[in-house]
Amino acid sequence: MIRRLRRASDGLAFRFGVMLAAALLPLGLISVSQTAVVVEKSRRNAESSLLALTAAAAGGEEGLLRTAFGAAQAISSFVPLIRDEPERCTSVLRDYLQTSNTYTFAGFVNADGIIECSSAPRQLDVSGNKLYQLMKEEPRPRVTMSEAGTASGVPVIIVSLPILEAGEYLGHVSVSIPHARLHARDNDIPNDTPLDLVLFNDDGEILSASGGMDGVEVRLPAGRPLQDYIGKPQQSFTGVTRMAEERVFAIVPVVPDLIYALGSWPSQVNSITAGAIRLAIPLLFPILMWLASLAVAYVAVERLVIRPTRNLRARMLMFMRSRAIQPPRNDLIAPRELREIDETWHRLAVSVLRDEAELEDMIHDKTVLLKEVHHRVKNNLQLIASILNMKIRESSNTDARVALRDVQSRVMSLATVHRNLYETSLQGRVQADELVKAIVDRVVAAGSLPDSRIEIRQTADPIILYPDQAVPLSLAVSEATNNALKYIGKPADGSGPWLEVTLRELGNGEAVLRIANSLGERVSEEAASVESGGLGSQLIAAFVGQLEGTMEVTEGGETYVLEITFPIAEFSED
Repeated sequence: MIRRLRRASDGLAFRFGVMLAAALLPLGLISVSQTAVVVEKSRRNAESSLLALTAAAAGGEEGLLRTAFGAAQAISSFVPLIRDEPERCTSVLRDYLQTSNTYTFAGFVNADGIIECSSAPRQLDVSGNKLYQLMKEEPRPRVTMSEAGTASGVPVIIVSLPILEAGEYLGHVSVSIPHARLHARDNDIPNDTPLDLVLFNDDGEILSASGGMDGVEVRLPAGRPLQDYIGKPQQSFTGVTRMAEERVFAIVPVVPDLIYALGSWPSQVNSITAGAIRLAIPLLFPILMWLASLAVAYVAVERLVIRPTRNLRARMLMFMRSRAIQPPRNDLIAPRELREIDETWHRLAVSVLRDEAELEDMIHDKTVLLKEVHHRVKNNLQLIASILNMKIRESSNTDARVALRDVQSRVMSLATVHRNLYETSLQGRVQADELVKAIVDRVVAAGSLPDSRIEIRQTADPIILYPDQAVPLSLAVSEATNNALKYIGKPADGSGPWLEVTLRELGNGEAVLRIANSLGERVSEEAASVESGGLGSQLIAAFVGQLEGTMEVTEGGETYVLEITFPIAEFSED
């Protein structure tokens, strides 16, 4: 009694743990969900703030570069009109540079790499310049950096636009900005803006850096080249530089698809991680409570559900493997529903064993009866064949003997099918390879002359058929073999007569029966003197139709070939 009470109290404790876990789980899920939403919103706000600071810090450079693109577009609109007047073109561009006071050079480079119109007083050949080659191979807007400008000799940023006419490259316009002007406003940047700002073009080449070009490569993010950020939306992330310094990076497009700005801060200003940690602290209590209730629920489920279910599964496996039935266990801790399932399964297993025994008895009786029927049919057919054999011996008419022998051959073919049906271990199925071999051996033994010395070659794949296909196949084999023995001959080369029978399974669910014989001087004079009128061919065609197959006859030279292709019926387990 004490033991039962203890088990009952344990069961109540387990059930209480399950209910506690079920009650706290929704609260924990709501808390986790709300906190995750707040953390995600804080992360997005911090990310937007970093991206906005980077865009603001690159605002001056953006304005300067966009102005340069506008100047290049303006020059490209009138240069084709006055390019044939070099003095006028040079004067216009020189006046434009003096008015703007922003650029060091502006000019037009023709398709041959000659600066034929520029603010410089002379024409220059830049056909060997890398920028010219790139513009000629792929005409598109570009922004590049040169350590020494062609005209000024100082570091410049070159903004280039191609000039096309009907799709033909005429040249390009280039405008040079002094490199020193890009970060001239760095001293006015507030302390909370990026400490390091790097501009790079769409080829991943660095154009300028607020901290100077010396050592700029080691201040970039480690593990990823700048080309990986081309064409991507603005983003921010925490990483390490190539000097293994942890920093926060933000990448924004300055001129979309052409120029990008990479800003970085020391990792201490990254409020994303810190905010996430602060917001994660309120999660600890509901998570710990939920984990504790989950542990109690797991123990309860283990004792109340998993263990009884595991025991039931073991008993089912034992029944499946050995048909042994163990009685249900009277486990008071297990829920009443599981105990009822256990008892129901026990009754079901007993019923299954009883039904299986009855079914096996019925199948055995049916099999014995079916084999007896096939045996009796075979005996009757053999009796008919024996009577026909007596008639053949008594008959003196050659035509009658040949006709009776044909009928006897067909009756023995049917007898062979029924013999295979009651001798085989397959239920209502016939081993086609064994059937064909038996029929061929019997027909050859009954139809060939003792001194004919016919070479018989047989090969057959193991194919299983229903009787509906085995019967017409056996009759077709018997008829075709009889025909082959009637007309078999000795080849002219002096070799002996031969007969070849092949049954082969194709890979597409079909089989092919091939019967070939040699032609020449006929071996059987009796058969040669009797004309059948084509009855054998008509019977074979009828049997092929029953098989739902096709027949092909090939006769040429000293060989006669008959091929019958038919589908193999699929076997159903019903």
